[in-house]
Amino acid sequence: MSKDPFAKLKEIKQNDVPKQKVVPVKERKRDSEQSYTLWLDKELIKALKVRALEEDTNVKNLVEEAIRQYLK
Repeated sequence: MSKDPFAKLKEIKQNDVPKQKVVPVKERKRDSEQSYTLWLDKELIKALKVRALEEDTNVKNLVEEAIRQYLK
């Protein structure tokens, strides 16, 4: 048994190792949106999730609409 833990790696020829193509990650731009984090009561979040399911939407849309209505 070889004492060199990298002996098998040294045996691999450079050309035998496949190269992975590097492609830049496509970012999804949200020019008109900004991230915002806040802490809410657990029961309130649960109720929001249930309502979102009932209305076939998501929590983000519910919160956005509630804020828009509040600011009118």
